[in-house]
Amino acid sequence: MIVLHAAPVSWRYPNGVTEVVTASVAAQNAIPGYRAGLLITSREFGSIPVVGFPIFSARDGGRTSSGPLPMWLPQPFQRPDLVVFHSTFVPLHGALASRLRGLGIPYVICPHGGMAPEALHQKAWKKWLGRVWFFDDLVRHAVAIQYLSHGEAEKSGDWGRPVIIAGNGVHPPRECDLATPGRQSPRRFLFLGRLHIHHKGLDVLLEACRRARDVLTAHHVQISFVGPDVDGSRQTLQERIREWKLDPLVHLRDAVVGGEKRRLFQSADVFVHPSRTEGHPTAVLEALSFGLPVLVTPETNVAEAVAANRAGWITECDADTLAHDLRRLAEMPGTMLAEAGRAGREWVLRELTWDRVAARTVRKYRNLLQLARAA
Repeated sequence: MIVLHAAPVSWRYPNGVTEVVTASVAAQNAIPGYRAGLLITSREFGSIPVVGFPIFSARDGGRTSSGPLPMWLPQPFQRPDLVVFHSTFVPLHGALASRLRGLGIPYVICPHGGMAPEALHQKAWKKWLGRVWFFDDLVRHAVAIQYLSHGEAEKSGDWGRPVIIAGNGVHPPRECDLATPGRQSPRRFLFLGRLHIHHKGLDVLLEACRRARDVLTAHHVQISFVGPDVDGSRQTLQERIREWKLDPLVHLRDAVVGGEKRRLFQSADVFVHPSRTEGHPTAVLEALSFGLPVLVTPETNVAEAVAANRAGWITECDADTLAHDLRRLAEMPGTMLAEAGRAGREWVLRELTWDRVAARTVRKYRNLLQLARAA
């Protein structure tokens, strides 16, 4: 089975889509009898890293003597069995989908949260224009939409196409690299992700810190917001921290990678993710893989599974509720944090490693192709 993934990935400006697409393609490509490749559909993608699967750039090819996309690609990707489009409102995807329909090649759309109402309301007039221009047509002819979670599917509504659920995974760290929640002082709470204030609920988290300040300070809690700036969010957060005199309690840090990121997870006691909307947040999965208990909102689309696996707690994107839960976690016995962390790690090893996720996803792709051929 030959599957070509098309995605606007970028190593010059890394984002969540780049991380999960490259990890999922690599894991799928390792499955016997299955070939997966990646077609980059962004302009500013930077230096392509060394990976264990074929990568092509649509910007370098496009149209050659051998024909338009995807015909200029090397074998066996000239005629893949299936194409998976990642993200939304990429005009090149519309053009490529039109070509695929002419060749009789089926395709799937994986929007990574981009078809939810919150995403469609951002730059709404551009999204409306994109829908009229190409996106609704792209969706209309897809054999399925691949959502990362049932929550994302429900929130995105009915687009008139079959739906499959195939989420993200994680590469778990070694046992010797795990966190030790509840065993250290000061107790550390961690948010790690893009500093998108509204999307990630950071305005509510900061207000909750202000309301819970006395208890958090009494228990020597330290709270870190770690991630890249989004539209001046860092300055906005910093100004609010100063205004509310939260400097001793709340700390902002730039984005981290590699060993520095690993040390942040290792030194934390609780991972806090109060998002207003998500597809299937990899940061939460990473935290769980390090043996960190998590505090998440229902909108993260992992809350029910977190509760079912006793890997953490559900809160709300509401300052009073979140403040109450931060106080509770500050006062909670360390043994309870450690127990939840162990349960989360076991859940990840059982169900959420990239090889297990890839195997489930490939089975769903095979079923889609069988249905498409029978139609």
